[in-house]
Amino acid sequence: PDENVVISTRSSTRDQVTTREWNDLPSELLPSIADRLGIIELLRFRGVCKDWNFASSTASAEMEALPNRDPWFLLYGENNNSQCTLVTESGKQYIITIPEMDGATCLASSQGWLLLYREGLIFFFCPFSRARIDLPVPTKFPPMGISEHVAVFSTPPTSQDCVVCIICRTNKTDDLELYVIHRGATSWTKHKLNSFPNKIECAAYHNGVFYYFDNTDLMVCFSIKDRSISLGKVRYVKSSNERCIPLRFISNVEKEDMKKRLDLELGDVSTCGTTVSCLNADKMVPYENRANAKGGGTRRSKGVWFQPRFHQIDKMLSW
Repeated sequence: PDENVVISTRSSTRDQVTTREWNDLPSELLPSIADRLGIIELLRFRGVCKDWNFASSTASAEMEALPNRDPWFLLYGENNNSQCTLVTESGKQYIITIPEMDGATCLASSQGWLLLYREGLIFFFCPFSRARIDLPVPTKFPPMGISEHVAVFSTPPTSQDCVVCIICRTNKTDDLELYVIHRGATSWTKHKLNSFPNKIECAAYHNGVFYYFDNTDLMVCFSIKDRSISLGKVRYVKSSNERCIPLRFISNVEKEDMKKRLDLELGDVSTCGTTVSCLNADKMVPYENRANAKGGGTRRSKGVWFQPRFHQIDKMLSW
C-alpha cells in the first residue's frame, strides 16, 4: 500500500460509502492481519510504516521459529546490480532488491543465515530481515578470484558458541588452508593441509567437528576441541543399526527434482549449497563452483540454496 490508498466500507445504506486511510486502521486489527501472512507478504507488511512494523513483531517471531523445511533459491550477481530473483519452495518467483548481495559471494548457508564475502568484508546476513553481523577478516585471506572457498558454521551467529570455519585453496598449489574463528574472538587461526587436489563439494558440522567432502569419497575433518585437521574416508552405512554421523548427500534425483520443482535452469551459475535438517539424517545440498577462476570484467550469476527463516537481532549485536 501507499499513502494514496484508502479502504472503503459500506454502511447499511447502499449509496453511503465511508473511507479510511490505510494508516488509520484500528491498531488491534493489525496483528491479526499480520498473523495470516506468508513470509513475502509479511515483509511487505512490515515495510509500510513503523506502526505496521511493530504490529507484526509477534508474527515475525513465529516465522523465525518455524521448523526447517525445503530450501528456497536466491539468484544474485546478474547485471552488476543488487536485483535478485527469489524462488520459493513452490516455484513462485519474486524480483527483490538486496544491496548487500551486489558484488558478494556466498560462502555458507544454514538455518536462514548466509555467510557472505564482499569487498574484503566477511559478514552474516539474513535476506529477509536484513540482519547483519560483521566478522573480522583473516590476515592474508586469499581473494575470491583465485581461490575456492567453502565455509560452514556450527550454530547460528547469535549463539555464544558459534564457530566459523572457511576452507580455501590457491591455484598455485594443491594445499588447503582452513581459517577458524570463535564468536568473541578478534582474530582467526590458520591451519594447513598439504596436497589435497580434489574439489570440495559439500560441508557440514556435527558434534564439534567440521566436515568437508570432495567429489570422491574423501573428507577433510577439523575438530574444534583438538584444533586438529585430518583426512578421512566416507563409508556408507548399510544398516540402521550401524553407528554413523547423521548426514547424507542429496541424490542426483533429489537435486534435479529441486531444480525442476523450482523451474531452475542454472547453466554455469556458481551455487552455494546448504544442509537441510531432516528427521533421521540431515541432507547436504552440494556446492557447484562454476565461476571463472581467472576473474574478468563480466560478473557471472551466482546462487544459494537457503532455508526461509526470519531472523531479528539487536542492531548493536557484535561478533
